[in-house]
Amino acid sequence: MSAASSSPAPSPQQSAAARSSRVCLNCRRKKKRCDKALPSCGRCTYSLQVCQHEDDIGLPGGAGMPGPIRFESFIGQVVSPTRTYTPVLEQLVSPQPLGPRWSILNPSLFASMDANEDINSFACRCLSDILGQRQGIEHVVTSYFSGVNTWFTIIERASFDAHLKDMWVVPSAETAVLTLCMRLIIRTPNAVNPAAGMSDSLYLSAKTMLSLVQSKVALSIPLLQAELLVAMYEFSHSMPQQAYMTVGRCFQISKAFGWHHDLFWGEERQTRVPRELKLCSILWWAIVYVDCLIHVSYQDQKYPMHTANLHWDFSIPFPESFDQYLPGSLAFGFQGQAQSSSSSPSPSTGYLDANIDHIDGMVWPEATSAWYLSNVLQQLGNPTPPAAADRNMLSGAITAHTINVLSGNWKRGDRTAAVGTNFIALMKVNQPGLISGSGVPSSATTPTTTTTTMAGTSLLGLTSVTPGNSDPRPVETIRSVISSIYSASLNTEQAEPRLRNGGVAPCGAFSMYYASLLLISHGGGVLQDQDWLRKVEGFKKTLEAFGRRWKIADRYFESISIALGNRLGNFSA
Repeated sequence: MSAASSSPAPSPQQSAAARSSRVCLNCRRKKKRCDKALPSCGRCTYSLQVCQHEDDIGLPGGAGMPGPIRFESFIGQVVSPTRTYTPVLEQLVSPQPLGPRWSILNPSLFASMDANEDINSFACRCLSDILGQRQGIEHVVTSYFSGVNTWFTIIERASFDAHLKDMWVVPSAETAVLTLCMRLIIRTPNAVNPAAGMSDSLYLSAKTMLSLVQSKVALSIPLLQAELLVAMYEFSHSMPQQAYMTVGRCFQISKAFGWHHDLFWGEERQTRVPRELKLCSILWWAIVYVDCLIHVSYQDQKYPMHTANLHWDFSIPFPESFDQYLPGSLAFGFQGQAQSSSSSPSPSTGYLDANIDHIDGMVWPEATSAWYLSNVLQQLGNPTPPAAADRNMLSGAITAHTINVLSGNWKRGDRTAAVGTNFIALMKVNQPGLISGSGVPSSATTPTTTTTTMAGTSLLGLTSVTPGNSDPRPVETIRSVISSIYSASLNTEQAEPRLRNGGVAPCGAFSMYYASLLLISHGGGVLQDQDWLRKVEGFKKTLEAFGRRWKIADRYFESISIALGNRLGNFSA
């Protein structure tokens, strides 16, 4: 599992007749000692390069032999196969520049597809070469489950830990590539070159290894989970085209698994394999979730949604639908309301996510949030806009789900992904009402109680109103949502450790961005917000902090600056 500290010694069976009289071209170029073994010297065999000699060039077929890839022209430096790395654990999660390990790629990662080495051993060797020894790899896994997996809960830790333990005995390409994708999503942007994007070597390594493994092994749940982590990374770091393509692959994998047929989710299977189906349901709604975020966040790119307009005569169940068949689970209802079940995972604490490491106790209210946002985007995208009554009904359902999630007792995080997604959906579905809304005085409203929210602060409760002659509900709902987002943004400093660790979802950045645009356009008008400019400036400040973790926030910051400059007539804003 670790990189060799010296070149492979020639085999005892190699005779003197099986040696070349000349040093191979690769060893000569690198100025390394060559053992002159044939048909390939030890160094070329280890690095999976084609071993050539000057004599080969003039021989029949020699001109057609592929030469060694010159990685220097792409990345400036080639990693020597004899180099040994011993990473410091702090460097694995540090936001500081990570040094040579992350600035160069090992050329063995781009080896020939028909290499003799087993794909499982190859993937594990690459993982060790990139991340270091076992202690560092396990530290990456711990950081992932304490951060990103608290809101993008797509991996069951109990089963993954078992697979990781087995990997040290029996190498597994699937476990290795999934671990590398965990490392990718938890890493903060490069402080030296925050706009690296496609030139980020760790990103390229993860994408390449994932492609290699997919070409050698059958499709599996771990490979789909790895694709989803890559898609989330691409979305949150301003790579919309790459994210769109990755989500498309996830969608096709779900079709290959048979998820698009009602028999797969039949009642007989639900009672027989509820755990497997619950995980499949989580992954399907994770695909919908990322698909919606890409569509709503990059509307200028006009990427159509993969998961829209499927015209099914059935709907894929939500994850909590299978809890009735899982003893020890705590059912989490369709609207996010905790429901009683046969037994609670933690009767003493009442945490809804107390048993999240096991599939029985995994809860993912983001599935319902994804369903709502998908409905909003599809309704607004129809040639015939939805009626006001339909918008109000959908808005009320999203509001109820948001309040139930906020009022839940969460041990790990506070479901920022569900809350942030719901805020986006509420602003989108109610925005048409800003044009027809009357801005009725808020005395017609009845506020709900204050709840605890995204950044661990108190948010204003969402508001319900009694309609008058002109329905004020869209205006009042957007006012309440913007106030809630702004209240959460005030505690950015307290949330900084969680944000740095990946515990705050990137959709929060878009909710601040969209709220800013609404304030710039309507803050002094129908929204009647005298503090709209101060709130926009506060959102910009918070987005700067988000940008140190999710680079997509930098894009939103620049867009807000341009819109605000146009509004104020100051293009340097």
